[in-house]
Amino acid sequence: MNKRTEKKAIIFIGLQASGKSTFYRQRLAKDYVHINLDTLHTRNKEKILLEDCLEKGISFAVDNTNPTIEDRARYILRAKACGYRVDGYFFQSVIADCVKRNAARQGKAHVPDKAIVSTSNRLKLPSYAEGFDKLYFVKLEQDEFIIEEWKENL
Repeated sequence: MNKRTEKKAIIFIGLQASGKSTFYRQRLAKDYVHINLDTLHTRNKEKILLEDCLEKGISFAVDNTNPTIEDRARYILRAKACGYRVDGYFFQSVIADCVKRNAARQGKAHVPDKAIVSTSNRLKLPSYAEGFDKLYFVKLEQDEFIIEEWKENL
């Protein structure tokens, strides 16, 4: 398959306000369906959209915090079973930086600081052992995204 027709699932991993949704809008919006609980509101709606993408072979990006291996497995296992390439993007998740960015958010986009800390407490680094085909580390420096290949500690 060429790059244009390859079925691809992208899984974001990172704290709230780590830059995931901005990254999606800037880098992926034109080529990937956006699967995001903030906009879909329920796991049932999320599951319906995910299954629709999988049935039709449409590439998608899961823009949730996905802090645990179990959270990520719900997407990885289904995507792999349907012949998708699965890439993971881990967003640098420094609590102080995320709290600062979160403070600038308005309305429902703003989450309680304790939610960021709670997610941080559950955050597990991704691993190729989970089924990812490729992993990346993303950091935000002066409003620019820097993407590096993942260096797995073995």
